[in-house]
Amino acid sequence: MTKRHCTCGAEADVRRGTRRGADGRDEIVYRMTCPVRGQLGPAIALEGRDETTAIAEAVAAWNEMIARRRPLQA
Repeated sequence: MTKRHCTCGAEADVRRGTRRGADGRDEIVYRMTCPVRGQLGPAIALEGRDETTAIAEAVAAWNEMIARRRPLQA
């Protein structure tokens, strides 16, 4: 899947991180991050998915987010 560039033009990277869930447990999430501006894509939880699927969903969510911000470049 092709990753869209950030709104600043930089190539974003997929990052693995953790976040605290509503139940107090830490969960693993994947999200796209711009190395220049620090813009974050939606967090996709690993729970219930394999790593490849979670990464693909994070890229798709990033692409959708960028497309909404730059609709003329879709």
